[in-house]
Parts: sequence; C-alpha cells; structure tokens
Amino acid sequence: MNEIETYDSREPGTIKVFFKVVDGSVVSVIVGNKSVSTDRGYQFYVDNHIAEQLDKCELVIDGLSPKLIVKEGEVIHEPEKTERELEIERLKYELEQLERA
Repeated sequence: MNEIETYDSREPGTIKVFFKVVDGSVVSVIVGNKSVSTDRGYQFYVDNHIAEQLDKCELVIDGLSPKLIVKEGEVIHEPEKTERELEIERLKYELEQLERA
C-alpha cells in the first residue's frame, strides 16, 4: 500500500480535499481551499500535485483514520519545482494567512 502524505491544516503548497462518503462509498470530491461542504465526509490537505491526480488515488478507512493511497498500477508524478516556483508558493501562502487575519 503506497500511502500519500496528508496534512491536518493548510501548509504552503497544499490544497484542501473533501471526500463526501455515503454508505461507505465516496460519492463526490471537492477540491479547493475556499470550498466548504455541508455534507458528512473526510477532509484533509494534500500537496498540489496530488490534488491534480486524485483519479489515481483512493480513500481507505484504516480503523478510525481515513488515508489516501495510490491505486494499484497507478503512479503519482511529482513535478520538479524551481526555487522561484517554491518562493511564489510560499509568498501566496503568506498572503493568504495575512488576508485571514
């Protein structure tokens, strides 16, 4: 099982993902840091490149914790980021934090 790292709170380079679950099955997925769901489900943050490849992932419940894993036979591609791209990501995150304050 190839588990994908998830985060409990917003960090630079991450995006919120919400999985709506009905009768044990995922029926919809909402992606976006400003999105709000009024339904029951599971929410966590993933790296931006993971959110772009959610079709290659599946949500599993291990005990009481939801986990995101790579589907069998799928490969997650990690983009190479330049220092400039990383700095832009960090500055966007800081701006977002300042706007919330």
